Formats: sequence, structure tokens, C-alpha cells
Amino acid sequence: MNPFKMRPERTGDLFVDWEKFWVKPYNKNEVNPYTRTRIILMNGTEFENVWFSHQFSRSVGDDELRRKLAYIRKSEQQQQKILTHLKPADESALEHTIGYEQLAVDLTAHLAKRVNDKNIKSALDFALLEDFDHLYRYADYLDFTTGEHAEKLVGGYTEITPGRPTISHHRHPYDSIRYPMTDKCPATMDVLAANVITAAEQQTMNYYMNTAAL
Repeated sequence: MNPFKMRPERTGDLFVDWEKFWVKPYNKNEVNPYTRTRIILMNGTEFENVWFSHQFSRSVGDDELRRKLAYIRKSEQQQQKILTHLKPADESALEHTIGYEQLAVDLTAHLAKRVNDKNIKSALDFALLEDFDHLYRYADYLDFTTGEHAEKLVGGYTEITPGRPTISHHRHPYDSIRYPMTDKCPATMDVLAANVITAAEQQTMNYYMNTAAL
């Protein structure tokens, strides 16, 4: 599939009625782990579109442009809600968290192998260290609290390796500030990689900020 060769649908054709909102959730015991991670990633992508649109709308004074943004935003909100409904009610927050960290590890590693810009590659390598740490710690916590092995949830696709010592995991907030792309006209893959990983990491942050008590 090449998105640059696909013809987009008319925005008005993307709206759905209430009946189509209620999609059948996946079976957590039978779903392919990468189906779970794709749902998480697309949920984050839709959220980034909606959030960017809101920020954009707040920064312009052209009401006609703001109306067009609101029109597009509505369809993106509906798409995100449909994706959210695919998660089954019996999948615990911790089990779903394993999916988040599997996505983080595999997506970050995949993008790091494909980008050309050294600063993007450095940022992805930096993030990957933490992704491995997080997957290991949540997998260990899952085993400790439920006796369930996370290897079953990741389907054996993603290696769960021992994380770094906790003392090595701490870092200063300044370390989160990464360098921008070096090329003034970066490759399309580099731009897409930066946007995709930003959406995925933002979705992960929002998830953890809202599910701590579940």
C-alpha cells in the first residue's frame, strides 16, 4: 500500500452513524499481538490529528478555515472512537500496557533502521533503551501480580530482555530535548518517521497519565 498513490475519500463520506460506532472488540486471548499494536498506533495517529487541529484552530482568526478544520476533525474523532471500541472490556490496563510497550519497542526499532537523518536515528536509539526497560518492568509486574507471562501477550514476536538497573534509568528532564533534523529538505521517510513516533509516544504518555489508578 502506497498512501501517496491512494485517492482520499470525500470528508463528508467518512462520517458514520451510531450503529457503526459499536464494533465488535477483539478477543484478547486470540488476537494477533500486532493487531493490538496497530490499533494502539492508529488511535494515537488519530489523536495527534485531532489535537493538532485544535491547536491550529486556536492560532488562526479565519473563521472559514476554522469551520473546515472542525469539519475534518469530527470525522477523525469518530475514527478514533471506533478504534477505542476495539479494545475488549476484559483486557486489563496492565495487559493493554504490554501492548503499548511492544508497539514502542518494535516501532522504534523499525524506524531507527530506516531513517537517514543522524539526529532522528539518535533520538530513536535513545528512546529504544527506555522502551526495552519499560517492557521488561511491566512484564515483570504482570508476572508478579497475576502470574501471567507477558511472552504470551507479545506472541513471541518481541524479545523481553532484562532492563537496566533503576539507577541507570533516571535522567534529567533536559535529556528529553533532542536535536532537530539536520537536513533542511529531509527525506520523506525521515519526516514520516518523526511524525509517527511523536504520535505514538504522545498517545503512550496520555495513556499512562490517565490510567495510573486502574
